[in-house]
Amino acid sequence: MKRPPEIAFTCPACGREAAGGLDGQGRCARCGVSTSLDLSDAVRSAGAVDRCPRCQGEQMYVQRDFNQKAGLAVVVVGAALAPFTPYYSSLFVAAAVDAALYLLLPEITICYRCGTHFRGFAPNPRHQAFDLHIAEQYGPPRAPGG
Repeated sequence: MKRPPEIAFTCPACGREAAGGLDGQGRCARCGVSTSLDLSDAVRSAGAVDRCPRCQGEQMYVQRDFNQKAGLAVVVVGAALAPFTPYYSSLFVAAAVDAALYLLLPEITICYRCGTHFRGFAPNPRHQAFDLHIAEQYGPPRAPGG
């Protein structure tokens, strides 16, 4: 089942995650502040993301839609159990879980400049995996609500 397009960004009022859709209106679930999003025609048609409606940035990257803290927890649990299992089988299981999640989870597009997340949009071939050199141009990484 395909997920409806969603744009997740940092709320300008409280700094938590706010979300918007193809109507160009975003709303923070925590503080209720409404934010207008300047959607391009490509974004509005739910096609590929060509520019960010929050900061107008055009440099984006793609990654799997998975909470990084949860991924780290899988690795930590596997490493913690490794000394107590034969042939480090817990590390093998942790690697298998990670590989399965990688194959199953959809990709999202993320803006380098402001950290806005785009879920449910068509892939844009211009957007590649995270590039540290590009990210350094924009300073420390930011995430919606982070």
